[in-house]
Amino acid sequence: MNVKMATWMVVCLYVIALLVIFWVIWFYRYHYVLVWMEESSYFSALSDFIFLGAMFPRDLLAYVGAFLLQFYYVPALGATIQALLPVLVFLAGTVIVVIWLRQSKRFLWLALVPVPFFVGSQLGSLDLVAPLGWVCASWVVALLAWVLSLFWRHSLLLPSFLRHTALAMMASIFLLVGILYRLGYQDKDSQIQAYYYTLNSLAEQHDWDCILSIVPPEVSQHNQVAKRYALLSLMEKGILPDNATKYGMTSIDDIYFKNCNEALLRRYNAMLFEALDMPNEVVHQCYLQQIYAPFGISFGVLRQLAATYLHFKDYELAKKYLDVLSQSTVMKSWADERRPQLEAIRYSKPCYEQRKAPFLTGEMSLEVGEMILRYPRNRKLADLFLSGTLAQNDWNGFHAAYQAIAPHLYSHGEPLPLSYQRALSHFK
Repeated sequence: MNVKMATWMVVCLYVIALLVIFWVIWFYRYHYVLVWMEESSYFSALSDFIFLGAMFPRDLLAYVGAFLLQFYYVPALGATIQALLPVLVFLAGTVIVVIWLRQSKRFLWLALVPVPFFVGSQLGSLDLVAPLGWVCASWVVALLAWVLSLFWRHSLLLPSFLRHTALAMMASIFLLVGILYRLGYQDKDSQIQAYYYTLNSLAEQHDWDCILSIVPPEVSQHNQVAKRYALLSLMEKGILPDNATKYGMTSIDDIYFKNCNEALLRRYNAMLFEALDMPNEVVHQCYLQQIYAPFGISFGVLRQLAATYLHFKDYELAKKYLDVLSQSTVMKSWADERRPQLEAIRYSKPCYEQRKAPFLTGEMSLEVGEMILRYPRNRKLADLFLSGTLAQNDWNGFHAAYQAIAPHLYSHGEPLPLSYQRALSHFK
């Protein structure tokens, strides 16, 4: 039985197929990219933010992108928005095909042609400016095609071999496979970056076992970014001393990004110092991270600062950052959930780090050494410093540091890591 479908029904089938393909890829393959896109963005409903976003055309696109990106806090919504953008490009193409081609139903596959090129721009755009530009441009062209059709009412007739149903089906399948490959596999740089965003999100969730499962020792020894996440995971699990060299640690600097100009690396540094209970340095890294944000601030930085000042029991500064977050459509609920915690510290005295002789930051060994003098019972600081000296084969440095740390951490029969036992055997 020959079933004939109306043009709008065929368009709906294309739209459904595209939505499913794009949503599945973005939600499952680029799940943590969506998380980072929200974390590195910022949106406010305040009038000055709207004014700044409407001064120039590109800024207007950035403003619209910032409004959409706040919904990426829920990755399923982010995947839906990412899937809708190429569908809008396709629909603009269908408008042109329907207006200008006879038997347009058989040529709807032509509307898919721009989509593989569109997804290339979508992969590298964290602020959505490029994808939104594509959508706007495609609909401007569609609008011009419609206006032109009002004055010239002749349809274009393509060669007869292009009108075969079999060709339309084969071309559609070929283009859909090409889109799938282009988005999911072709761009190796995007795959690597997605891997780093995955490590970042897992670290934020304190899922150290999962990080170690995707950063085996052989990867850690050759990938400097992955190595740092692996060493942080080992430190958090309390197994750094016996595994540091296995994961490629050669010095204490291997756990820290000393000179970096990327927001993601600064975000890692902030998590590292949070793990080491160094909140002042967390704030410092947050300020450095926000330099690279499109609007000079980001949701990730604001949430970190709000949480840090709540930890400090600094009511005024915690309130400041919660108030800023409250101006966002999505983050208002996040801020409101923490209002009771804020009110609980209203009359508390801020509990900042111990004030002793100041020291310059920038050298990890110096920072950790100074912090050990202040907090000798902090096992993470001790493990990091001692493991760093062993990685450098600095036996004398290890012995001196161990003598200062042992009375606080190993004076009551606590188990001593095997690497420490082997190192101490050199001095017997």
